[in-house]
Amino acid sequence: MTRTLWIINHYAHHRDRDGRATRHQHLAEALAAHGWHTVVIAAGTDHPTGRSHVSGLRLRERWSGDDHEFCWLRGVDHRGSGRRRTVRRVADIAVFTALLLAPGTLRGLPRPDVVIGGSFHPFAALAASTLARRFGVPFVFEPRDLWPESVVGLAGVSERHPLVRVLRAVEHRTVSRAVHVTSPLEGVGRYYRERGHHVPFTWVPNGVDLSEERDGHDGHDGRSTGRRVTADADADADADADAFTVTYLGSMGPANALEAVLDGFDIAWRQSRLDGGPALALRLVGDGSDVTRLRERASRLPSAAAVRWDGRVPQDVARTIGRSAGCLVVNMHDLPLYRHGVSMNKQYEYMLLGRPLLVGAPVPLEPVRASRCGVHVEPDDPGALAAGMLRLAAMPAAVRDEMGRRGREHVRREHDYRALAATLAEVLDGVVVDRQAPSPDIRGGRS
Repeated sequence: MTRTLWIINHYAHHRDRDGRATRHQHLAEALAAHGWHTVVIAAGTDHPTGRSHVSGLRLRERWSGDDHEFCWLRGVDHRGSGRRRTVRRVADIAVFTALLLAPGTLRGLPRPDVVIGGSFHPFAALAASTLARRFGVPFVFEPRDLWPESVVGLAGVSERHPLVRVLRAVEHRTVSRAVHVTSPLEGVGRYYRERGHHVPFTWVPNGVDLSEERDGHDGHDGRSTGRRVTADADADADADADAFTVTYLGSMGPANALEAVLDGFDIAWRQSRLDGGPALALRLVGDGSDVTRLRERASRLPSAAAVRWDGRVPQDVARTIGRSAGCLVVNMHDLPLYRHGVSMNKQYEYMLLGRPLLVGAPVPLEPVRASRCGVHVEPDDPGALAAGMLRLAAMPAAVRDEMGRRGREHVRREHDYRALAATLAEVLDGVVVDRQAPSPDIRGGRS
């Protein structure tokens, strides 16, 4: 018997629309093998660009496949920057939440047996819990960001701020309605227990879709071979043919802490030139709200000519670029928030590319530590990042290749989305069985 799962996540991606698939499409595809037909309900606005894909007078757009569906609800285009973008992004959140709950918006979708609500922002998860109550089915909460901890940590808002009080109330109500909590953050179960919520918790980390993996792993040391790896006609003629390339792939927003990466690269570039070390290059691939500001910052640095900006490219192109890197870099802000867990899609994608990682994080990334596929340094510290870049650049190519191989084998073994979907299916089957189980007869008397 096939059951139906609704996954509600504001910014879920679909490869046909967005050029890349992320967690929820991968899980939806893999859950079919376990008897679950999944409907992913997302906003019609893309993250991180803010572009709205649903136009005209339509309130929704639907895509149907053999084993899963997507339903996009109309959003508010919030491209641009500054205060206007912030206001329009808040409007996008409000519109998506309102359309989720509006009578008739979801008409025609198969009736759910379970509803999962994800908290990229907390109001979508609260609306998902209301839909679950409306249909009389179990609600599973999937916090991907912790609120209000995120706004307190990233924006520096006081605990006494009215917004924080509202978010605390939303969090309390959402968790109280959940029969189970799943999250890619391994510390979420402890986080909620500390706050008096004793809801069953299952860790379902992010992972990789091995069916999308390219077999042609380059396996070289990140020095240019003269091959074009971008989709456009620009050759890398202006790049140093012998440069060790530090590469970043992904979103470029406040949480990605790229200022320290730029500053750290500048320190490493100048130090390497002074010492007669290897030529260094920095390559940044992606888009986001901070791109303009970051490019302006980079343009003022002595190393500006060694920094390349590719912009947003299709997922397969980004992977090809990543395989040609000397190392792949990720940095985080040093926030208490992250003690509850870190699970970026980026770290698993990086590891699958078979290149060593340079990680600036307040806690070790467990898969990187376990596989010994990278170098951990202090977060948000340009000097530490520079030292990490120089350390990796000085390593023999064979050593870097071996680090990358270990990471690739680890993520293939431990973080295949097919295995993660099996874990999630066990949770879903369990909450349905618990829902259907008869209440025990506590009146006593007859046996």
